[in-house]
Amino acid sequence: MPATFVPRFAAHCAAHPGRAAFVFGDRTYSYGEFGGLVQAIRDRLAAEVPADERRIAIHATQEVWTYAAIVAVLADGRAYVPLNPHAPADRNRGCLAQARIGTILCATRTEAVEALLVGDDAPRRVLETAGTEPAPALAPLPPVDADAIAYILFTSGSTGLPKGVPIHHRNLDAFLDAFVARSDLGFGPDDRFLQMFDLTFDLSVMSYGVPLVVGGACHVVPPGGPGFLGVAKTLTRGQVTVALMVPSVLSFLERYFDEIRLPALRLSLFCGEALPTRLARAWWACAPAARVLNVYGPTEATIFCSSYELGREPSPRDEYNGVVSIGRPMPRTAFRVVDDALHDVPPGEKGELILIGDQVGSGYWESPERTAAAFIALPDGTRGYRSGDVAFARDGEYYYCGRTDHQLKVDGYRVEAGEIEHHARGLPGVRDAAIVGRPDAAGRTVLHLFLLLGDGAPPATLAKDVRAQLAQHLPPYMVPAKVHGRATFPLNANGKVDRKALGASVGD
Repeated sequence: MPATFVPRFAAHCAAHPGRAAFVFGDRTYSYGEFGGLVQAIRDRLAAEVPADERRIAIHATQEVWTYAAIVAVLADGRAYVPLNPHAPADRNRGCLAQARIGTILCATRTEAVEALLVGDDAPRRVLETAGTEPAPALAPLPPVDADAIAYILFTSGSTGLPKGVPIHHRNLDAFLDAFVARSDLGFGPDDRFLQMFDLTFDLSVMSYGVPLVVGGACHVVPPGGPGFLGVAKTLTRGQVTVALMVPSVLSFLERYFDEIRLPALRLSLFCGEALPTRLARAWWACAPAARVLNVYGPTEATIFCSSYELGREPSPRDEYNGVVSIGRPMPRTAFRVVDDALHDVPPGEKGELILIGDQVGSGYWESPERTAAAFIALPDGTRGYRSGDVAFARDGEYYYCGRTDHQLKVDGYRVEAGEIEHHARGLPGVRDAAIVGRPDAAGRTVLHLFLLLGDGAPPATLAKDVRAQLAQHLPPYMVPAKVHGRATFPLNANGKVDRKALGASVGD
């Protein structure tokens, strides 16, 4: 039996061809129609791409042809490498060169695609998929090696060169087995899933992959539009029942909570950033029937690997510094919290979170030094991934406290940004907060607090007032020296708050 979700998707194509598989605004594609598109692209791959070409790039526009191309590549046991159509051409060409790509699949051969063909390392061929006539049916699937790579996602690297994260079929299988098999979540063919993510962001794999496994429908948020209004419209129009989102969606939509009504939403998941407890609870005004789960996991551990369900009645177990717990690891995953020497710390003590289990990938693409630094052996020989996240365990639940590489030192003191942000979010008129450390001329770290404010210009006394209020909760060295009011926060391609851009906005 082939690995990953493809054989399960194929079973739905055969058994229920008329059921909705993908919804793009007014256009719905049934399982039979979508399966035919997948097969037509498989036929083109077989005819035009050598069998030993195992990695295929996909210019990842939000179109049905793109999703069909992804499933077609996976169905044949090849790996897909998504390229962000909005990323600079130089960056995408760098990803192509690193992965030694020979073929790009795109819906339409646009100028952005043509820009990828410049240079000595240009791919040999481009295959357009838009307008492809569906095949009569999905053909039998070949067996796929569980150790084969399913996809490679390129994430930002500290050196400026994107680093590739290969995820194998066995890793993806482990995620599906751990998450979809949860009987309490009750996934089924009547579910309608939200897909709001760029296809270079691994949360997208859950958003389109899980519905194909359970026979549900994937509702894709249309590109463009201000902020996250497209998310709200898709949730409402599609009567979505399962939604995975980044917490930044709530920060943006909070001003519209009085207008949003989502009675069909039964499962609301948040991932990718710390989830403020206040916002998560406020979300119930929009989706009163929804269960709210905070899920956690980096790309290197396949989508997410732990979860915590927020209860209707507040509990001390819910949060730390105003951020919802990341909960317990999913089946086939284990967590360890370690000190600088990689030894386990006692429960309740903070340390770096190490991820262990079948969802953890093999390392970084052709980067042994990076792999050796992050995918390590603990003193007892257990292999794990160094998440770079600071956490602690309490009564079996895990709590996120910040990043090891975002920890700040001010006058010799260790400062957790999350603690300052927690108190700042509690100030009147503040919708969200972010701390950025910037060096001054003498090299001393200066704390800049950015506040996402409600409508209207910030008062002239904003900085003075905020610092005075924070001084009631924080020691002097943790009170930000600079306070900046913003009407919006910059977001990166994955919808997370872009702290680098915030820092750059104040200069040196």
